[in-house]
Amino acid sequence: MGKDVFEQKYFQKIYNNSYDKRNPNYKFKSYLHQIKPFLKKDSLLLDIGCAYGSFLKEAKKSFKISGVDISAHAVSIAKSRLPNVKIWQSDLQNIKGDVQYDAVTCFDVIEHIPNIHEALQHIKSLLKGDGILIITVPVYDTIVGKIVEKLDKDPTHVHKNSRYWWLSILKEEGYKVISWKGIWRYYFKNIFYMHFISLLTKSFTPAIILIAKKM
Repeated sequence: MGKDVFEQKYFQKIYNNSYDKRNPNYKFKSYLHQIKPFLKKDSLLLDIGCAYGSFLKEAKKSFKISGVDISAHAVSIAKSRLPNVKIWQSDLQNIKGDVQYDAVTCFDVIEHIPNIHEALQHIKSLLKGDGILIITVPVYDTIVGKIVEKLDKDPTHVHKNSRYWWLSILKEEGYKVISWKGIWRYYFKNIFYMHFISLLTKSFTPAIILIAKKM
């Protein structure tokens, strides 16, 4: 999938000019709440698919951060919002392994990448020996997932799989899942974005967050 796919027109179409409303601070604070138990303060963290830098803005309070995105448009905005953070443009497979990280985050990213096996292997090369990968992905099993699939208008979602497929593919590619939970999320008519993480209902949610250790 070409780099030009994810430029300004993509963000305008998919987010209807409401990117920030659909990515409120509390969303990323909830991700950090899940991540912090597995990392030391000042750990090196790379956010792949950092978009406008919303997660990085929160993560910089706890970790040594950097970000990368395939979109020149997104990188430009992220740099303007976080001028002192290293942020650059690259697709996932071409991120150079000059630095190894304690953690790599991919929030709603890898479902867009056709060669998932190559992507997960490359991420492993970016992680330290005990590094962790944190991903969020939409899932399309259960009745809720089937409804979400019908509502999903993003043609770049090339992996529309079940939560158990994601658990299986991570294991297959040499990761050990150490935590996974469900995510309930929905944008209500350009007014309010609902987003919360649930352990008890993880088998039914329309998205999941997985934390996996490099083996």
